[in-house]
Amino acid sequence: MVSRLFFRYIICTTMKEATYSKKLFAFLDILGFGRIVDESKRNPELISKIAKMLSRSEQIAQSALTTKLTVLRVDLNNYVQRSFSDTSVICGPYDSHHDFSFISTWIMMYQYLMWKEWRVFIRGAVVYGDLYLDKNIIFGPALIDAYRLEKCKTKAVWPRVLVDQSMLNKTGEEERTRDFYEFLRQDGDNLVYLDYLRELFHLVVLGENKRIVGERQQDFGLPAKFFEEHKQAILIQVYNSMKEENQDERREIIGKYVKLSEYHNSTIERLRQAIKDLMNNSDLIPELFDDQIKSEKAKKLGLQYQPKYSAEEHPEQSDMLNILGTVINRLIENAPPSILETLGIVIIGQTDEVELGRTIRALSQEAPQALSILDKVLQESMINIDNLGLNV
Repeated sequence: MVSRLFFRYIICTTMKEATYSKKLFAFLDILGFGRIVDESKRNPELISKIAKMLSRSEQIAQSALTTKLTVLRVDLNNYVQRSFSDTSVICGPYDSHHDFSFISTWIMMYQYLMWKEWRVFIRGAVVYGDLYLDKNIIFGPALIDAYRLEKCKTKAVWPRVLVDQSMLNKTGEEERTRDFYEFLRQDGDNLVYLDYLRELFHLVVLGENKRIVGERQQDFGLPAKFFEEHKQAILIQVYNSMKEENQDERREIIGKYVKLSEYHNSTIERLRQAIKDLMNNSDLIPELFDDQIKSEKAKKLGLQYQPKYSAEEHPEQSDMLNILGTVINRLIENAPPSILETLGIVIIGQTDEVELGRTIRALSQEAPQALSILDKVLQESMINIDNLGLNV
């Protein structure tokens, strides 16, 4: 009797009263994961690969922090990620808009990993609400809201991650406007979701192109590979759907990937429109060259320089500015030694304005051809939706 009372005393004095706290919460579902697990029964080597895939949360989160041009001011220790089979959840605080930007980038990098390495896609939802969380337990209205939003057959439907109104209400009007230019999208159904394909094109593809040094080519292989991998992942899922015996279910599944294909194509068309806008605004090209060279010079000298044109300052022109920035870097990398020598002199501080102007004009004249190459690469990455098998 004494021991029982003592045990009750220990429980009562060591357990804190459980309360909800406001959290950002994401519920993510890996579509097509069951087929991978089924394959692991026949191929045991897949088991380790699946486990590794599901445990790469911290690596993805770190990539989300460092992939942005300016590192987000968030503490990774404040975030929690859990995986259970095909379900993954991420939760964290909302202390500033950086938290929403970070968790969104984390999710989009996770989406990238899934289609690039496993040819599968993610559907999910991001909400803001009440949640209880400790090292063993997660529950609360926010989890239920995110789960229902992801599973609702009239909402998420195809592989995308919806952003609930509860989350949008937390952001200010100016921040929300910027987010729509950068990584949010709203289509005809009025639902807001993460525009992962376009944002990853800027972060992963264009960002990587800017970091390539000494690779003397102008074929824009990274954009081609990026969209081709996404396209092939969609076609693989359509092919797998053909094995579904129930005709209604088969058509429903294929219909989801038709919607995803439409998103794929519309993203490419948006980027191609940005290229057309650049071609029709040729006066901007030499100005951006000059802007970028001055920025590099200031960086070399340890000085501050505020560019006239930047995606951060002009988010409404981010597609155009990011694409042209990449083309400029490509042209500089592929320039003849005489031009590279001139640019090198300029960057370390010995400015010859006449020679600089001549160099910028010479490189600017090559930009339309480079933009045309990139446009062709994007066009070839589009999906022929009429051939996706909706009539089977």
